[in-house]
Amino acid sequence: MSLSSENIQFIDNYFKNSEVIYYDIRMEMLDHVATALEHTMQAENLDFYDAFKNYMVVNKKEILKGNKLWSVYSKDTILSFLKFLLHPIMIFIGILFYVFFDNINVTYYFSESFSINNLFFTIILSIALFQIFYFYIYLKERLYVIEKAGGLLGLLYYAQIFFFPGYSSKSPSNLVMAIFFYLLFAYLVYFIIQILKFNQKNKHLFQ
Repeated sequence: MSLSSENIQFIDNYFKNSEVIYYDIRMEMLDHVATALEHTMQAENLDFYDAFKNYMVVNKKEILKGNKLWSVYSKDTILSFLKFLLHPIMIFIGILFYVFFDNINVTYYFSESFSINNLFFTIILSIALFQIFYFYIYLKERLYVIEKAGGLLGLLYYAQIFFFPGYSSKSPSNLVMAIFFYLLFAYLVYFIIQILKFNQKNKHLFQ
């Protein structure tokens, strides 16, 4: 026995009211519950609401364990990004960045009023604003898989402050410039890959 669109919406609203804020996590829960309810309704000859009530009385606590407080700075995401940085193609690109900055004096094109540091911050801000607009305003959903990748952007900003204090100076070294612009480039590629993977899995959301 298949659930109607109204039944599916009912389950979705139930999880929303239970503060399951991430769309992708909520959809996984919904799919799991919907499958179980279809089986129960068929096997026990129950209507949707009775089947849902009986199922949630027994399973609600276990299901909502999946809605624990997720951190966008997950260990798995950081390790995945570091592994991505060590891909031979990315290493080659990183070398190209260093060769570029080592042979071209890019600081010549900047001034004290707008330094390379300002450019780096502007790029980070632009990427962050795009993510906020596209996912929170256009799609109007919070996606855990996307926020995890987006959390890396914050780490890049903090890395500039804590690990490369010299980057705020007027003339950062060629190595520092190469590292930061390489990390930004790698982040953009990594983030796009994550979006494409999620888009392929959830085509209906991006239509």
